[in-house]
Amino acid sequence: MIGKRLVATLFMGVALHGFGALAADNPADDPFRYLEDAASPDTQAFFKAEAARARLSLDRIPGRAAMLQRIRQLSESGSSVTMIAATPTRIFYLKAAPRAPTPSLWMREGLGGAEKLLLDPERFAGVAGVAAGASIDWFRPSPDGRHVAYGVALGGSENAVLRVLNVDTRHDLPFEIDRTRYSAELAWHPDSRSFYYARIPEGNAGNRRNANVRLYRHVLGRETARDEIVFAPGVGGARDVPEFVRPSLHVPLESRYAYAIARDGVRREVAVHVTEQRDLATGKPRWRKLAGVEDEVLAVEGWRDELYLLSKRGSHHHRVLRVKAAADLRSARIVVPEGDAIIQSMALARDALYLRTMLGGVDRLERLGIGLLGTRAAEFVRIPFDNGISQLVAHPRVDGAILRLQGWIEPPQVVQVDRNGNLKKTAVQPPAGADFAAIDEVRLYAPSHDGARIPVTLMYRKSTTLAGNNPTILQGYGSYGTSLTPTFDPARLAWLERGGVLAVAHLRGGGEYGEAWHEAGRKATKINTILDFIAVAEFLKAYGFTDARHLAIQGTSAGGIPAGGALVRRPELFAAVIARVPVMDMLRFETSANGPANVPEFGSAATREGEEALRVMSAYHQVKDCVAYPGVLMTAGLNDPRVPYWEPAKWVARLREVATGDRTMLLKTSGIITSIR
Repeated sequence: MIGKRLVATLFMGVALHGFGALAADNPADDPFRYLEDAASPDTQAFFKAEAARARLSLDRIPGRAAMLQRIRQLSESGSSVTMIAATPTRIFYLKAAPRAPTPSLWMREGLGGAEKLLLDPERFAGVAGVAAGASIDWFRPSPDGRHVAYGVALGGSENAVLRVLNVDTRHDLPFEIDRTRYSAELAWHPDSRSFYYARIPEGNAGNRRNANVRLYRHVLGRETARDEIVFAPGVGGARDVPEFVRPSLHVPLESRYAYAIARDGVRREVAVHVTEQRDLATGKPRWRKLAGVEDEVLAVEGWRDELYLLSKRGSHHHRVLRVKAAADLRSARIVVPEGDAIIQSMALARDALYLRTMLGGVDRLERLGIGLLGTRAAEFVRIPFDNGISQLVAHPRVDGAILRLQGWIEPPQVVQVDRNGNLKKTAVQPPAGADFAAIDEVRLYAPSHDGARIPVTLMYRKSTTLAGNNPTILQGYGSYGTSLTPTFDPARLAWLERGGVLAVAHLRGGGEYGEAWHEAGRKATKINTILDFIAVAEFLKAYGFTDARHLAIQGTSAGGIPAGGALVRRPELFAAVIARVPVMDMLRFETSANGPANVPEFGSAATREGEEALRVMSAYHQVKDCVAYPGVLMTAGLNDPRVPYWEPAKWVARLREVATGDRTMLLKTSGIITSIR
């Protein structure tokens, strides 16, 4: 996918310039269906022509070079830690250094130890003569901290190859395993001698490419050809495993039991299967289904012979249950009842169960002490600012927790929480180089079409006046129950310091207010996500922030649904639209490799009702002839495994065919054109 820095450059350059330059499923009714054929010479010619058109148009934007220079300066002003994992003695993390194309893997002996570089993924770039960058998609240290299993993918494909690094020698063990895209939750056995990974079956293709993912057991020092399947339909008595399962194992250190977590595509609810660790260690588990998707479990944490379950059943804001692993779920009892805040995730330490909770898109931390009498009452842990907890890390043999914090205008921090709830700063995250002292952040609420109050986070220079003509970028997402929580981006300052306004719409379909907020923008109710986005745009105009000549909207991936939907319904409301690797043809999305896994979120065209709901949310099918659409900049990733490259390509082609006026419709791609053949 196209890099965030480049997208910001393109978007801000267009925006500061005033944004001025920019059917049916039947193939017979879709003149651009040919773009779905990657091998077609016409498709190849289309992308080459689009690349040339985009390059020529973007290079002509006045001030773009200066903006790019400033964005690079801000982006390279500091390092950013993006992922942390811990053992009792070692801390591992990914860190993107200034000017580095992708994050590298680093380690410290404890939080206060000296930093050591373990792995730079660039050593894998250009493998087999393919000029593609490499990235570490995931990593998992062994319980003893001596090895790290990690996945590296090329060209943004997420098709990771699994390798294992010896931490002390910094050399890989002599094997690798391909087709391990869904191994981000790889689990080590407590003895650190074996691990369990997910693998896509060889020969999968088309929209069944990611079907029937299986879990395997690998023993260090043993040939990979001998790896046995430990979780799949019928293996060890496992049952009710969906076709598009995304499986993982949870193997607690302090327990006799192990748990298989079966997620159906993008569905948030999981099924939970249990077996004894001694059986799993021999490659012969005996699975018993403990919870099904109907029980609406979202996550689990094992402790001794018990299991904590984060559940949404009967609770829009979620609650925590506890059950004996050998018992029936009907015997589970509530240990954390539903409250005003939404319980997002949990992590188990030696002293407490730590909870990341959220209210209206702002994260909080709660701590539940674990004693001889069980779980005590919850207590809040004071954190430095209204923030997003990007990561909550705990270890069952260590007191306290580690937090990765960040705000919209507050730079990231990595802090340690002790057993008394006290916070201590660490040196893991270097100080940020961008200064946001002149920037304000506020939260307002926009009335939607049905009276719902849609939260809007706004960032702007403190000297900004509400004269109705501030260049404004409005962003939205609203899918999967995913909340737009605070994230820090130093490049954002290049827009804000020049008088630009940045608005983030917390649309229905997201999770800012729990399950009801998600359900109000899912499947047949997806139109609410689009209408919320339009309502926020109108609110920004009415409040005096901007007007139609200075307002641009942006959506990424599923955020293309509200961005594209708003454009085709209210084109006069916007000056420009940026859609980054967007989903635009919802009727055809199901035919792509990642499409079937998204049926739980968007629905299926297999039913008449499902087809009609998809048509309503599909921007491609809502384009009208002879309309003066605003300028559009689309991005596509030729190796993107989530959104096929042809989604934005078809939409640009369709808009250019029917739009009136002289607005520019651009398609900017990342990747190598030959790689889509």
